[in-house]
Amino acid sequence: MSQRINVLLVDDNPLVLSSFRHYFGTTDDIHVVAQAANGEEALAQLEQHDVDVVLADIHMPTMDGPTLLEHINQLDTHPIFIAVTAFDSDRTMVRIIRNGGAGYVLKSEKPKMLIDAVRAAVDGGMVVSPQAMTRLATHLRDDHQSSHVDPIDEALKLQTLTKSEKKVLVLLCRGMSNSEIAHDLAYSESTIKKYVSNIMEQFGATSRLNLVVKVLNAEY
Repeated sequence: MSQRINVLLVDDNPLVLSSFRHYFGTTDDIHVVAQAANGEEALAQLEQHDVDVVLADIHMPTMDGPTLLEHINQLDTHPIFIAVTAFDSDRTMVRIIRNGGAGYVLKSEKPKMLIDAVRAAVDGGMVVSPQAMTRLATHLRDDHQSSHVDPIDEALKLQTLTKSEKKVLVLLCRGMSNSEIAHDLAYSESTIKKYVSNIMEQFGATSRLNLVVKVLNAEY
């Protein structure tokens, strides 16, 4: 039986909320347990419901998506945060990622992309719409265009990383999920989760996507 995934939808457009409810209603594992029209309402809903994933718009009145994410990061136990937006911008994307968001998905994507994004995020994967990911990779490459140093190689030189953790980090930077890494390295998923947790702690990362950005930007 698939793991039950409880989702909180946050958007000031009722039509979007209705559409997303319909999308997830076609699945057996993703359940919309609550919805909110802005970040302030979302925080109130989090006090009342057990939520695994917050799927939130970026531009909303009262409290926008990025500000909601900052508040969620202050909670003792915080759900996974995925930004969903119709207005794509590099500044917002980087802000979401650097604050620990697990994903950045465009509303123009097909419903399957949203469904896969939620499942992948719960599995520990990194979720960024293809066109946004291309720009993110370009942005990170531009940051290092004047240097011949491979940031991943530099990160792997850290003496605190074990050989196994180094292997996991390389695959993390390729965007692989826990199950994919476990299959590739012939480890159990629980072992991979432990390695990922240790690596994130060492780099001071708030999410897997945030970890990759830290490594590629040498922010450690």
